[in-house]
Amino acid sequence: MKMDDEHNYFAWGLTAFLSGAAIILFFFVINQFDVISGIFKTIGKILTPLFMGMVIAYLLSPIINFLEKQCYRLPEKWIYHGAVGEARGKSKRRIRALIILITYILVFVAVFGFFNLLIPELVKSIQGIIESFPEYIDNFETWISKMLIRFPGIQENVNDILNASTTGIEELIMTKLTDMDESQQGAIISTTGGLVKGLISGGVSVLKLLLNLLIGIIVSIYLLNSKELLIGQAKKLIYATMSRDRANAIIHNIRFTNKTFLGFFSGKILDSIIVGILCFILTKIIGTPYAVLVSVVVGITNIIPYFGPFIGAIPCALLVLLVDPMQCLYFIIMIILLQQFDGNILGPKILGGKTGLSSLWVIVAITIFGGLFDFAGMVVGVPLFAVIFTGLSSFVNSRLTKKELTMETKKYVHVDYIDENGEFVKLPKNKVKRIMSIEAFKALVKRQENEKENEELAVFTEEDSEKTEPEDKTSDTKNKKASGKKS
Repeated sequence: MKMDDEHNYFAWGLTAFLSGAAIILFFFVINQFDVISGIFKTIGKILTPLFMGMVIAYLLSPIINFLEKQCYRLPEKWIYHGAVGEARGKSKRRIRALIILITYILVFVAVFGFFNLLIPELVKSIQGIIESFPEYIDNFETWISKMLIRFPGIQENVNDILNASTTGIEELIMTKLTDMDESQQGAIISTTGGLVKGLISGGVSVLKLLLNLLIGIIVSIYLLNSKELLIGQAKKLIYATMSRDRANAIIHNIRFTNKTFLGFFSGKILDSIIVGILCFILTKIIGTPYAVLVSVVVGITNIIPYFGPFIGAIPCALLVLLVDPMQCLYFIIMIILLQQFDGNILGPKILGGKTGLSSLWVIVAITIFGGLFDFAGMVVGVPLFAVIFTGLSSFVNSRLTKKELTMETKKYVHVDYIDENGEFVKLPKNKVKRIMSIEAFKALVKRQENEKENEELAVFTEEDSEKTEPEDKTSDTKNKKASGKKS
């Protein structure tokens, strides 16, 4: 008895200590949030090459798996040359190294060929925009003037607004220039120097990115070469630290997450390539200027679900508007039709049910993760939210199963309470008057059940009376006939 009391005291003391430590840690994190976030950012910068290597290895892993399957379909004498035991294992490692080399060569050739075709066209388009920009502005002003001539009243108001705005801006600039002292002039000079420093830091950032990419490629090669060993070590750690059932569930959920992410990304990349090609073909047909640049922007932004085509179409439409306003109208109509085709036909055919999310949850995922992680959050947010949503659904369904309740969502749409027998009941609107306590609600449910039983009993008695009345009539007629015969 004494040992039990000591054990309880120790447990209570440990719980109190851990609770106090958690509270102190919580307030420390809140007070030192900037310092802690800075530490995490520094760690993230250090680990950037490793993250890039993991991403590259993850994206190239399906290609390597496919090539290995095709390779091992060949006759064994071609692959192993009669080797057995350890020599056979060395042959497998050589095959893996050769397949990794072939994969990187194919990817490099594809990327180099893509940019080799694309970059000259993009450079030509950007140079054309810069050279012809004043002409585009003049054309746009001429078009606006022609439109305003048709509506004289609007033209007068617009001219007044433009004159007032121009005069105000000129006065503001002249006032600022005349009232500027030496310190403000020095600020302008320092701002110019800041721009130069920004250009230099931008060049350094590009060099860092290329260095991180090179390190990431090296890391990805090592990861791909020993991926089975790493997967086996991770599973061994999970089984060593958790119960067997929990470990089985976690491994299954990780495989589901992997399937969701790979299916979504591979399908979305293929979908975006097809949309970019279709956009190029259609813009060439309708004569949209800078078709290559516009198609690349639309194809890249199409990776973002739901909002992607519109995000890419807005700057492209503004660019086309400066060149030819009527072509801008045609381009907008074409983008709307292309988005409808992609959203209703092409996308579902390629992606299928990869995420299992409705349009509402897709918008929620893009909004949340896009706000947290910008463009990367918009791309990754949908499959990540799909995994979270599926995990939450699995948890809810398991809890409902333990309570012996149905998992069918339609059953819960109009339910107001579930009785002790598991029946789903809807209360009449006149019974819903105010917020009630559990005891009052139980009393209401009890009265509702009694009323229902009384109604059923009344219906039952009415049916019995209707059944007995014809029997009584037939018995009366039989008695009358019998008495007539006797007489």
